[in-house]
Amino acid sequence: MLSLSERNDSWQNLLTGLGTVRDKSVYSHYSPSADLPLEYLEQLYLNDDIAARIVDLIPNETLRQGFLINKENPNDQIRLKQHLLDVLIKSRLFGAAFIYLGLEDGMMQHKPITKGKNLKFINVISAKEIRIKTFYQNAVEANFGEPELYELNSSKMVVHESRLIPFYGTCSINFKEFPKSVLQRIYPVLQQFNNGWQTTSHLMSDAAQGVFKLKGLHSSMSSNRSHELLKRMELVDMSRSVSRSILLDAEDEDFRRDSYSFGGIPEILEKLMLRLSAAARIPVSLLMGQAPAGMNATGESDIRFFYDQVKAEQETLKPKIERIYALLNSNSEIKIDFPALWQLTDKEQAEIKRTQAETDRVYLQEGVLLPEEIALMRFAEIKNCSERKDLLIIDDE
Repeated sequence: MLSLSERNDSWQNLLTGLGTVRDKSVYSHYSPSADLPLEYLEQLYLNDDIAARIVDLIPNETLRQGFLINKENPNDQIRLKQHLLDVLIKSRLFGAAFIYLGLEDGMMQHKPITKGKNLKFINVISAKEIRIKTFYQNAVEANFGEPELYELNSSKMVVHESRLIPFYGTCSINFKEFPKSVLQRIYPVLQQFNNGWQTTSHLMSDAAQGVFKLKGLHSSMSSNRSHELLKRMELVDMSRSVSRSILLDAEDEDFRRDSYSFGGIPEILEKLMLRLSAAARIPVSLLMGQAPAGMNATGESDIRFFYDQVKAEQETLKPKIERIYALLNSNSEIKIDFPALWQLTDKEQAEIKRTQAETDRVYLQEGVLLPEEIALMRFAEIKNCSERKDLLIIDDE
């Protein structure tokens, strides 16, 4: 880290101390946190509901309605959607995951894959179960520096990269290792969020703290009468309630109840939710499963932005699915598409149709279009989609 005298990217004022050694803010700097171990990430996913929701939500939305493929008889017996969901979740949790295609192509597993005649298996392998063994070394090739061979941790079997279709949860900035989990960046904010809710829960359980005063407390504790004192305090705790009175010695004992204020706690919890939502890049209404409320609520625009993000994930997924089908034995060109995730309400659809009808009426009155042209323009697409036999929805469910 540069010393203050070496810095030349900030303003300084010698009179006020701004930007100098007298300015406390200049001592703030980022301290890298340790990488979360893969075993810890697995336990975090299994035991923390919010962490699991952050990992699961985008993959589930990406494949919620399956995908479309322009092929008459796709090999959908492999239940590809379930494998894709599995690999997407594991790639976000562990940073990287792979679909391992076991094709009978007559080659050893450490050799490049060719189009096989039969699919023996399709497995999902996470970063916990595999490591990079070697890299491409030819600097004049496009794949220079990328992994060439992988090794399975359990069997030590070496697999060529062409037999594995990689999925990464985050961007990789170093080919020498797998990307980090999506929870790596979010973890400090997730800690703050959970601490806030746990602290609030503790405050609720101790909302009113009883204070018991006893004359001669110090001498009682230092003598052999401490058990009598503990028994007396236990008796007071067991007997006090809103429907009972407490019997005390007027001269030697006193009891009072100190209450805590909960003012401002809901606002703090709301800010923690917003901070976690920003870190996870998921709207609060989807992350927490609650309807937006208030001036700072997550509205429709945020949800549309989220579905645009999911759409981008789908576009990234398309070439990987197309590659799987291309390797399976297909000689025809495969095209993948995803149904729209944002569904219009009946009212919104009716408004669109009414607007289209008004526009068509004006075109007819002004002689811009003929009735036959309008009919073709509005209804030909629906007719074509209903007649197409090569467009199938792949959905394991």
